[in-house]
Amino acid sequence: MPRPPALRTLLAVALVAAAGIALGQDFANVPATEPSITDWMLDPVTPIAHEVRSYTLFLVAMTLPYLLLPQVLLLYCIFKFGKKPGMRPATFHENVRLEVVWTIVPALTLVLLAIPAYGLIKKIENMPEADVNIQVIGHQFYWEYRYPDYNDIRISEEPLVIPVNKTVVADMTSVDVNHAWWVPAFGIKMDTVPGRTTQVWFNVEREGWFKGQCAELCGTLHSKMLIDVHVVSQEEFDAWIAKKQAEFAPADEAEETAPEPSAGDADEGAVAQEQSAS
Repeated sequence: MPRPPALRTLLAVALVAAAGIALGQDFANVPATEPSITDWMLDPVTPIAHEVRSYTLFLVAMTLPYLLLPQVLLLYCIFKFGKKPGMRPATFHENVRLEVVWTIVPALTLVLLAIPAYGLIKKIENMPEADVNIQVIGHQFYWEYRYPDYNDIRISEEPLVIPVNKTVVADMTSVDVNHAWWVPAFGIKMDTVPGRTTQVWFNVEREGWFKGQCAELCGTLHSKMLIDVHVVSQEEFDAWIAKKQAEFAPADEAEETAPEPSAGDADEGAVAQEQSAS
């Protein structure tokens, strides 16, 4: 016997709710030390992320009445003015005063939402003085990071390492297609576009690991283009920089530090050349 439409709808809603609860439990079981891509709303770690969350809550509070009020009025009208035996329908057609009110009030709400949104956007776009400059370059399907202030250290397919409580300014671009560098806990998402340089900044307030991912569909392995950021103390960052500088020392620098051949070595070389010639 086929199920009635209402029962099918109820079952579908129950399945969706059960899936949401299971997903929430799955995230809740993640240890506190593990990074999570869902931390941007519950656990922001930069000044921008804090302001983005505050503005989101403000936006929800301002727009929620426009979602709830029509539903309440609809239910009221259904039960108050529903068809009943002997009732005559109303004959009025319009209410100019009411129409003016429900046009002006939403318009004022949009203005109230636009003012802090504009200030937040300008704060994101205006780059402060940087403590650390980095370059982020998108490739299919991995990220490359460069540190121009530290002998242009370059790493790829490795975590980005930055110091805690330092302002980091990132110049971003791509070598192939559009990508988007997105770390939710930082409250930022910026496109990387071939042939153009975009900028973003962040100042992470605590140490730890933070995850993100490419947020622009960039090809078949887009879902594998993940981001790992390791925020460490200044001492750990300096040690990491020294280690990377030793690994990526330029070849000419290595030649300059090579020892000069001694006179004995030169004589032995000459004897070896005479023997080979004879």
